[in-house]
Amino acid sequence: MRRILNVAVANSWIVRKPFQQGEPLIKPGEESPRERIISREEEQRLLAACHTEREHLRAILICALDTGMRRGEIFSLEWSDIDFDSGLITIRAFNTKTMRERQIGMTERLRSELMRLSETQDGVLVFGIKTHAQHSFQKAKQEAGLPDVRFHDLRHTHATRLVGAQMPLAEVGRVLGHTQPSTTFRYVNINADTARRAADLLDMFNSATINQTQRASVQIC
Repeated sequence: MRRILNVAVANSWIVRKPFQQGEPLIKPGEESPRERIISREEEQRLLAACHTEREHLRAILICALDTGMRRGEIFSLEWSDIDFDSGLITIRAFNTKTMRERQIGMTERLRSELMRLSETQDGVLVFGIKTHAQHSFQKAKQEAGLPDVRFHDLRHTHATRLVGAQMPLAEVGRVLGHTQPSTTFRYVNINADTARRAADLLDMFNSATINQTQRASVQIC
């Protein structure tokens, strides 16, 4: 939009840009790239803060971390989008930022969370709420001592873990649903093999962390 208005002024199609008066809609500082990747220890603190009235938040955060889905995509999920047999989640085109349908693989811990929810949820929506649980997320962050973490940082964390697990960048872009060069180039929709491989890589990551924690506990004892 900025570029269009600059061209319009340069060609005398308009006298001035309409956003020159008053508070700017977009501040340069807000456009600067921001990368906040949470560590495994920070993740554990955040999930531990999902108790009592915030218990519903745990499955949502695990979904964000293990799928890299956008917030709107997560809260729009319906049970018909979940295929436990194939281990795939379908994100409908209408609910994506790019209007392109894609599939995401389920990790074992996400599958467990979703199966638990399926036994208690009666509605169409997987997580049973239409809001974005911002209040609960803020409370959980405060308790975990992570006030600077944004929900979107969980998506960045997911991508970083996949890259660290040696998944090719092109496939990471497919998992995330990127289509623009400014994100991860221009990609076609993710296929089922890539979706399952993403989940398998994260299962290995989760399993390795659990084993390390168990070994550390044995040494302490």
